[in-house]
Amino acid sequence: MMHAAGAPDCFVVVNGPEDGTEFPVARAPLFIGRDPGCTVNIRLDTAVQPRHARCAVVSDGYRIRSQDGAAVLVNGKPAGVFRSRIVRSGGYIQVGHTVLVLECSPDGLAHRSRGVDTQNDFVWAGREALRQLTRAARAVLRFLMRAGGRLLGSWLGVLAVLILLYTFWPWFRLWVNYLLGQVYARIIGAVVRNIFSG
Repeated sequence: MMHAAGAPDCFVVVNGPEDGTEFPVARAPLFIGRDPGCTVNIRLDTAVQPRHARCAVVSDGYRIRSQDGAAVLVNGKPAGVFRSRIVRSGGYIQVGHTVLVLECSPDGLAHRSRGVDTQNDFVWAGREALRQLTRAARAVLRFLMRAGGRLLGSWLGVLAVLILLYTFWPWFRLWVNYLLGQVYARIIGAVVRNIFSG
């Protein structure tokens, strides 16, 4: 299926509670889900998650990924968080009980997208791992700030944090070792100077 020139790419519901509804694509990435902020907003299918799938534009189509493990089928094959699938014009996506068909236009995003695909599964996995690691680090810091607020006010708390940093953060350990080396060198230098000058 191909839309007329000048029209945007479009996801069309062909089976489900909102049969016949069209969702034009003005920009990407976009989300499919029940959340009102989703470009493809499936409101009436209760099996659809608030953010069910993520779509990124690729050359002549869209790369579809499950969002948070929600069940997504692309042309009958499952798409996961890390294992994506590409849908091209005439292909279909199933989220919940709703089936959508992609209709690409000659002037749509998919036909205008040429070049390197920055959303491939390998790059995505690296970015997702970094995002999850950052989220976990923030959660740990929030926990330490909330639960250890009183403890951090004491010298014991400060010492505990410094020991944790020294144990688990190699750059901090290198920095402390360098500083201690400088301090020891100055102390030994001062002692040696006192011995030979006195």
